[in-house]
Amino acid sequence: MTLFDTTSSAPLELLEPISEMKDQSDRQFVTALARGLELLRCFTPQQPRLGNQELSQLTGLPKGTITRLTYTLVKLGYLKQSTTSSKYQLAAGVLGFGYTMMSNVSINHLITPYMEELADYANSAVAMATRDRLMMVYLNVVQGSSTTTMRRNVGSYLPMHSSAMGRACLASMPPAEQDFIMNAIRSKHDKDWSKTKSSLEQAFKDYEDFGYCFSFGDWQKEVNAVATAIMHPTEGLLTFNCGAPSFVLSCTKIEEDIAPRLLHMKYNIESSL
Repeated sequence: MTLFDTTSSAPLELLEPISEMKDQSDRQFVTALARGLELLRCFTPQQPRLGNQELSQLTGLPKGTITRLTYTLVKLGYLKQSTTSSKYQLAAGVLGFGYTMMSNVSINHLITPYMEELADYANSAVAMATRDRLMMVYLNVVQGSSTTTMRRNVGSYLPMHSSAMGRACLASMPPAEQDFIMNAIRSKHDKDWSKTKSSLEQAFKDYEDFGYCFSFGDWQKEVNAVATAIMHPTEGLLTFNCGAPSFVLSCTKIEEDIAPRLLHMKYNIESSL
C-alpha cells in the first residue's frame, strides 16, 4: 500500500500570542489558564516530546513561566516527564477531554454510512471537519478502498485559506464572522495576501454558483479536493471533503463527477437530520 502521509506539518497557526486573544478591557479573561491551555496545544504527533526551552520558543512565554506551567500540569496529570530526559509529553489526563468531545458529536453515527459510500466510489478519503481558529480539524475520516490512500486521521489539521474544507467553511459563514476571519488570515499571511485573497474570492464564487469549493494543489502539491458545508443545529458549521493525490482524482474527475456526488451526500445528510 502506498500512503500519502499528509500530517507532516505541525499546526503552528494554533499558537497565537495571548496578547492577541485577550481584550485588555476583558476582566473575565484568565491569562494564567489561557497560558496553560496554549502550552498543551504545542504537543502534536510531529512534536510529541518537548522541553521547557522548546515550549518557550513555541509560545513566546519566558522560560521561568513555562517551568511553572509544566510543573503544574504534571501535578494535575495532563503532562508527564520522560524518565530519560527533561522533556514532557501529554499524559492520560488530556485523553478524557478528547474522548468526551468526540463521543458528543451526535452527527457521527448518521453521516458515516454516507461518507463510506462516497469514499468507496471515489477510492479516496472523505472527511468531516470543523473550524479551530484559522485551521480546520478533522472530526471523522473514512478511507477509500484504493491501494493509494491519503493518511489523514481524526484530529488532523488543515489551513483554512488553502484547503477546500477551509474555503467551504469560510464561504458558509455569516458575513460578519467571515470578515473577522478574513482579516485574521490577512494578518497571518500578509506577504501572500494578494494571491490568497484571489483564491478565496474564486472559492466564494464557486460556492455561490455550485455549492462547493476546490483546492487543486493549493494546500499540498499534487493533492486535489472538493468540499461543502452544512449548518448542524447543535454542532454548528461542519464541512465535508473528498480528496486524494491528483493521479487518483484529477481536476476533471472532481469537477464533473465527485463534486456533484459530494453535494448529493450533503443533501442526504441534511434530509436525515
